[in-house]
Amino acid sequence: MDRLDGLSVQQPWLDMILRGVKSMELRTFAVRARGMVALHAPWKIDFAAAYFYGYAEPWRLPRHKVMAVADIADVWELDEQSWISTLDQHRQPLPFLGGVYGARLENVRILERPITCDGQPGLFRLPARVTSKVLAQPPFSVVPSEIRSG
Repeated sequence: MDRLDGLSVQQPWLDMILRGVKSMELRTFAVRARGMVALHAPWKIDFAAAYFYGYAEPWRLPRHKVMAVADIADVWELDEQSWISTLDQHRQPLPFLGGVYGARLENVRILERPITCDGQPGLFRLPARVTSKVLAQPPFSVVPSEIRSG
C-alpha cells in the first residue's frame, strides 16, 4: 500500500469508536474513500460531547496522534428518519439539520503504539513516513465485539 488516508475525529468521538460504542462517523460531505483509513485524533476536543457523555477530563484523551485504522464500509446521506434510526451507531444527540453523511466504520484496529501526526480537517493523505509506521505495527488489537454492542 503506497498511500493511506487519515480521518480526523475529535475526542471524545474517537475514544468512543476505539471502545466500540460508536460505529458511524458523521460528516457534512460524502466521504469518497472506502477501505482502510487511519483514525487520527486532532488537537481540538468536542467539550460539549465530552461532558454529555461523562468524560470528566477529556483533555487527558490522546490527541495529535494516529490511534487506529478502520475500514470505511459504506457512506450514505442521512435523512431525519435514518438519523434517528442510526443514533445508536453515531451517538450524536443534537437535532438533525440535513446535509449529513454517515460513514460506517468496521474492523477497527487499535495501534499498539499511537503515532504522532499533524492532521487536517476531514479526510487527508498521511505522510509516507506515518503510513509506513502505521503499516509496520501488525498485529493490530481488534475492538472486542462484546464492547461494540454496549
